[in-house]
Amino acid sequence: MGQAFYVTGTGTDVGKTFFSSLFMAKYAEKFGFRYWKPIQTGTISADDTTFVQNTTHLPDSYFLKPEFVFKTPASPHYAAKLEGQSIDPKFLLSSLSKERKNNTLIEGAGGVFVPITENYLTVRVIQESNLGVVVVGSTELGTINHTLMTLEVLTSRFIPVFGFYLVGPKNELQEDNASIIQKLGGASLLGITNFPEQKLTSDAFNLFANENFDPDRNVIDVVLNEEDDI
Repeated sequence: MGQAFYVTGTGTDVGKTFFSSLFMAKYAEKFGFRYWKPIQTGTISADDTTFVQNTTHLPDSYFLKPEFVFKTPASPHYAAKLEGQSIDPKFLLSSLSKERKNNTLIEGAGGVFVPITENYLTVRVIQESNLGVVVVGSTELGTINHTLMTLEVLTSRFIPVFGFYLVGPKNELQEDNASIIQKLGGASLLGITNFPEQKLTSDAFNLFANENFDPDRNVIDVVLNEEDDI
């Protein structure tokens, strides 16, 4: 039996896709995980599915196509509006439900209060899909506030939070950031991975992920079902 889980961030461009790339590079082939970003905006410049695939060099079979794709780099509700389209929350939830029993990493669009429609926030998608969540935050200044607010939003709605993971440039604040978030946020620190010092080939990135991501298996152990043969 598999288990899908949701990756949300403390904001836009905090490192969700980097985290997802690390996870897929290390665990996709071993545990049969697939990557899925149901709502993709900003495809006029790049899209996250292509980025993860190019970074990890995994075959097409490890990737699900987005349900909604928009060219404009904007909130889903507005990107859809600009293209004369709309997002049906019921259809989105139905699609999520079908992946619930599969080993699937589901990457959200932006943070928890990003509007999917003008009346439907991302946090409702997470809550109504009843999936466990990994919160990705930055290692940098400001992450304490942003991560604690995100955790408060999720836990106050009784959404199961697996924990939080920090990614970003290495700095002197990150250890204290992680410690105080764990102390005050009521969620476990799953780990910290800093950005590589230079751009890596896919082979080098896969090696980097295996050596630097989730060394204590906190992430993979919490997202796998107990029944899985580890």
